[in-house]
Amino acid sequence: MANPTECDLEAYFREELLKRYALKKSVLLPKEQYNKIIAELTATDTSAKKTPHEYYLLKKYEVLKCGEVLKLIRRRNTNEEPIYFAKLEDTYDIIKHAHIATGHGGRNKMVKELTKKYANITHDTISIYKSLCIECQRKRKRPTTKGTVVRPILTKNFGSRSQVDLVDMQSMKQDHLTKFCVLRPLTSKRAAEVAYQLLDIFLLLGAPEILQSDNGSEFTASVITELKLLWPDLVMVHGKPRHPQNQGSVERANCDIKDMLVAWLGDNQTTDWVVGLKFVQFQKNSSYHSGIKRSPFAALFGSDAKVEPPVEPISVEPPSVEPTAVEPPVEPTAVEPPSVKPTSVEPPAVESPSVEPVSVEPPSIEPPAVEQPSVEPTSPLSVRQNNIISQRKRVYEAKLSQAERMVKRSRRIMDRGNVGNNVTIPIPMVDRSRGDPRNIMGMIVDIDENDNYTIAVKSGILSGKYTRNQFDLCTYELYSEDDVTTDRIVSLRSAVQQESKSGGQGFAKCNCAGSKRCQTNRCKCFKLKVKCNSRCHSSLHCENKAML
Repeated sequence: MANPTECDLEAYFREELLKRYALKKSVLLPKEQYNKIIAELTATDTSAKKTPHEYYLLKKYEVLKCGEVLKLIRRRNTNEEPIYFAKLEDTYDIIKHAHIATGHGGRNKMVKELTKKYANITHDTISIYKSLCIECQRKRKRPTTKGTVVRPILTKNFGSRSQVDLVDMQSMKQDHLTKFCVLRPLTSKRAAEVAYQLLDIFLLLGAPEILQSDNGSEFTASVITELKLLWPDLVMVHGKPRHPQNQGSVERANCDIKDMLVAWLGDNQTTDWVVGLKFVQFQKNSSYHSGIKRSPFAALFGSDAKVEPPVEPISVEPPSVEPTAVEPPVEPTAVEPPSVKPTSVEPPAVESPSVEPVSVEPPSIEPPAVEQPSVEPTSPLSVRQNNIISQRKRVYEAKLSQAERMVKRSRRIMDRGNVGNNVTIPIPMVDRSRGDPRNIMGMIVDIDENDNYTIAVKSGILSGKYTRNQFDLCTYELYSEDDVTTDRIVSLRSAVQQESKSGGQGFAKCNCAGSKRCQTNRCKCFKLKVKCNSRCHSSLHCENKAML
C-alpha cells in the first residue's frame, strides 16, 4: 500500500466524525439530519400554533435559498452576513480549503478563518484534520518534556561512574553517586590539555570504573583514550550525538555552576573567573543537593564541610590564647597557700608512701592495656568510616527514590510505543537545511528488552536505537509497512537528505573570481547545478545568479 491517498484520509476523517456523532449528537450535522431540519423549517406555518421544538428551530436556524438550493444558516438579524451550517460529509473539504489558505496554519488560525463563514466547525474537528496532515506532522514543534527519563543511571559506590564535560572553556568532572564535582580552568579545548587535567584529577581522587562524556572531539581523541594505558580497567563511554540528555546530571550541574560563577563575579566586582571557579567549586560541593538529600561533601567524606573560610579559625586562635595569659589572676589565689600552710606536712606524708605507689603503679598500668580494645570502636577513624558508609547508603536510597518518581512521571506523560506505530523524530538543525521540516516521519519496526526502539523511514532503518523520549507518537497511522524500507541502514542526516526538497543539509557557496567566474565546473555552485547566492564571491554579479 502506498502513502494514504486523499480519498483514504477523507474516509478516515468522516469515520471519526461519525463515531463522535454517535457518542454525542452535538453541532455536527449528517446529511440526513441537515435535510430534516430544512424540511421542518420550510413546513412550519408562521400563523399556526408552534410546538416547543419548532420554536427552538426557528430561534436557532434559518433557511437561505440560493437559486434552487436551500442552505441552513444561523438565525441572523438584519444586514448580517450569513453564517452557514456545514454538513458532516462536506466538513473535510471545508477544513482542507481553510488549512491550505492559512499556509498549514495552526488550530487558532483555522478557527478564526472558519468561524467567519461556518457555525458548526469545532476545535476537535480541526484537531482531527491536523493529525491526518502529513506536512503538519513533519513541521510541528515538539512539546517540551522536562523531567522525563526512560532508564535512570544508578550507581552504588563512589568512583563507579564519573561524568565529564566542558562549559565555556572550563572543564568539569562529577561523580555520579555523590554529585561531588571538580572544576578546572582551561586555556583551550585541546584534547591534550583536557587529558592533562583528567590525569591530575584521577591521581587525586582515583580513576572511576566508567568515564562518561559527550561526543566532542576533545573527549574522543586518541590522547584521551591513552589514559586506558595507565588504568586498563577504565571504561570510556560516549553519549549519542546532539543528545545531552544522556548525561543530564552533569548538564544540570553546568547550569548551576554558570549561575553561581556569574553571581560570584558580580559580588566581588571582578572578571577573574579562574579564581572564582575555586570558590564556586566549594560552594557547589558544600550546598544541599535535592537529589541525594545532603551536600556532595557530606556524601563523599561523611560530614558537612566547614562553611567558614579557613582564615577565620586561625585568626580566632590568638584571642583564645590571650585569656590563658590573663588567667594569672589565679596568682592571687597563691595568697591562700599561706592559710593552707598546714598542708605543707603533705610532702613528707607523700614521701613515706612514695615507695608504696611504686608497687601500686604496675596495676595502674594494666588498666590502659585493658581499655585499648574498648577504644577501637570509638576511635575517630572508625566513626568517620561508619559515617561515610551511612551517608553513601542514604545517598543511594535517595537517588533510587528519585529515579522511581522520574520513571513514574515519564510513564504517565509518554505512552509506550508498539511495533507498527507511526512516529515523528525531531531533526537537529545541523542535519537539515532551511527548507526542510522539523521532523521526519517513520514507523517502529522493533523493540528490544531494554525498551529501545528501532525506527524505519522511507530511505531505510535509522542507525542506532531510540528511547521513548526521543520521538513522538502519531495519533493516526499514516504510514504502513510498504511505505518504509527495512533492507538497509541509513543515518538520520542521509534519510533527511533523501526526503528533502532542497537538497538536505549544507549550504553551497563559491569564491570564484575573474570575468568568466561561475561558468565551469571549477565553480562549486555550477558543479552542483545550483544558482549562486548572496554569500558567493562577495555578492558580485555572475552569470550563474538567478535573474528576476
